[in-house]
Amino acid sequence: MKEIILVRHGKPASAHNQKVNAVDYAKWVRNYNKSELDPNSQPRKKVCLENSYIGVSPLHRAKCSAAHYGASHIHEELADLREMDIPYYHLPFTLKAWHWVVISRALWFLGRKGRFERFADAKQRIERLAVYLDTLSKQEPRIVLFGHGMAHYFLRKSLVKQKWRITEKDGEFWGVTRLEKM
Repeated sequence: MKEIILVRHGKPASAHNQKVNAVDYAKWVRNYNKSELDPNSQPRKKVCLENSYIGVSPLHRAKCSAAHYGASHIHEELADLREMDIPYYHLPFTLKAWHWVVISRALWFLGRKGRFERFADAKQRIERLAVYLDTLSKQEPRIVLFGHGMAHYFLRKSLVKQKWRITEKDGEFWGVTRLEKM
């Protein structure tokens, strides 16, 4: 049995939900991407990392989460595991930051462009990662990845297309998703 375990990063210290305009929302996104972990953010449960091939997203919050989790050795930093961009558009609103995320991602899914990775390109990147992981699992039967919510969502979908079976799913901060394949 082969297993891929996706661990979402802990809550970033900058993940506040204050009301912001478009300019401040762009700053919020940049701060979120550079943020340390909230010191009060702790895993609800931990996966054993022994005998696991450990991969991490290149983004700071994922690396911090792997270290906090107890990963003493990272086998690979996976550029394709980075989060799907949090887009931002200059719209004439003042909204709570997480409302901006929802609206911006909806526009992004519909194809609206900006100064960030296109949604179609992000999906292709994640699909490429799924193929890589499926191949890697032939040599490394237990893979643990520290990454991000949206990237994990689409990675999970791509792995299921490759005959992986979801046995556990949690997309919250520190959430664990397990997939298995014979």
